[in-house]
Amino acid sequence: MAVSKPLHDNLETFSCPICSETFKSPKILPCLHTFCELCIHEFILSTGRKKDNKISEFACPICRTVVIPLNPDESIDKWASTLQDNATIATMIALSTGDKTQECHACKRWNEKSNAKFWCKICEEALCEKCNQMHSRMKLLSVHTVVEIEKYGLRTTGIDLNVISNQCQTHHTKELEIFCCRHKEPCCVLCLITKHIECKELKSIADVFGEKNDYDALPEKLGKVKDATFKLLIEKEQQKSEFIKSTETIEEEAAKFAQMVKFNIDNLFEMFKKQLHIFRDEQNTNHNVRLRLLEQFAKSLEHWTSVTKIVKEAGSNTQLFVHVETMRSQIKASIIELSTKLQNENLITLNLKRNEIVEQLQNAEILATLEQRKELLVDQTGDIFKLCRELGVFT
Repeated sequence: MAVSKPLHDNLETFSCPICSETFKSPKILPCLHTFCELCIHEFILSTGRKKDNKISEFACPICRTVVIPLNPDESIDKWASTLQDNATIATMIALSTGDKTQECHACKRWNEKSNAKFWCKICEEALCEKCNQMHSRMKLLSVHTVVEIEKYGLRTTGIDLNVISNQCQTHHTKELEIFCCRHKEPCCVLCLITKHIECKELKSIADVFGEKNDYDALPEKLGKVKDATFKLLIEKEQQKSEFIKSTETIEEEAAKFAQMVKFNIDNLFEMFKKQLHIFRDEQNTNHNVRLRLLEQFAKSLEHWTSVTKIVKEAGSNTQLFVHVETMRSQIKASIIELSTKLQNENLITLNLKRNEIVEQLQNAEILATLEQRKELLVDQTGDIFKLCRELGVFT
C-alpha cells in the first residue's frame, strides 16, 4: 500500500523555516507556524539574551505573533519542550516513504507484524484494522480522532488543527461556549463566573457564529487583504530599490568629483613644476655666467702672476714696463666686465606660498554632503485597514 507522496515532493512543507532542514521533533505555535524543537529552543534563548529583564513571552520568528508559554515562570530552557507537538507534520514525515507500508505500532510492541491502515491523532500511532477496533472500544480512547492513513498522509498542509483547541486553556475539562465582546475572547462557563462576572456583552459562540454568517466570504476577504499587502510590499521594494540605486548614483558622482579635483590638483602641480623649472633654469644660466667670468678672471690673474715673475727676472726694464701696462689694461677690462655682470645682483631665497583656495582642501573634513529631500508618505496602509475593517478585525 502506498501511504503518501515521496518526501522530496513535500520538501517545503517538511522544511523548518529556521534551519531549512527536514523537521526534527516539530513544534507548532498558536499561529500555526511549525519549527524544529531545537530551532525554536535556540530562538527563545536568543530572545532572552537580547532582553535586560526576564521575559514572559516570545514572538513567532515568522509572523511576530506573541506566544505565551504554558508556564511563563519556568526557566526558558524548558519552554520549547512544553510547546505542542505538530502531530500532523510528524506523521506525514513518518508516512512519506514512497511505496513502503506503515507497520502497526501496537502490533509491533508485541513483536507482531501487520500493515497499518489508520492513524490516531491523539495517540500519534499507526493502527491496523484489528487494533483500531480495540482502540475504539476503550472508553477513554473512543473519543480520539482516528483517520485513514492514506487520506491523512496525503494532506500536505502540515497544519495540525488540534492546536486550535475547543477546550478552555484555563479549565481544560470545559469547552469554550461563551464569547466576551468586551475582552474579545472565548471562554467557558467557569471563566464566565470567575473572570467575566461583570462583563455585560456576553454571547454564546453559536449565536456569534450565526450572527456574522460571513465565514464563507473569509477566504475572499483575506485574499483582498493579502493582495493589498503585496501591492504595498511591491511599492516598498521598489522604493528600496530606487533608494539603493540613488546611493550608487551619488557614490559615482562623488567618485567623479574626487577624480576631477585630483585631476585638477595634478594639473596645477604640473604647471607649477614647469614654471619652477623654467625659473630655475633661467637663474642657473645667470649663475653660470657669473661663475664663468670669475673663473676666467682668476685664471688670468694666475697667468699674469707667473708671466710677470718671468719678465721681471729675465726681461729688460722696458719689457717689464710694457708687460705691466698691458696687464693693467687687461685686468681693467676684466674688472669692468665682471662689475657689469655682478652689478645690482639680487640674492634670491625661495619659499613656497600656497594657494589659499587649494590649501583649504588640505584641511577639508568632508568631500561633500548628502542633501536629503523628504516627502511624507501619507496613509500607506489605508487600503489594508479598510479591507481589515471589512474582515472584522476592527469594529
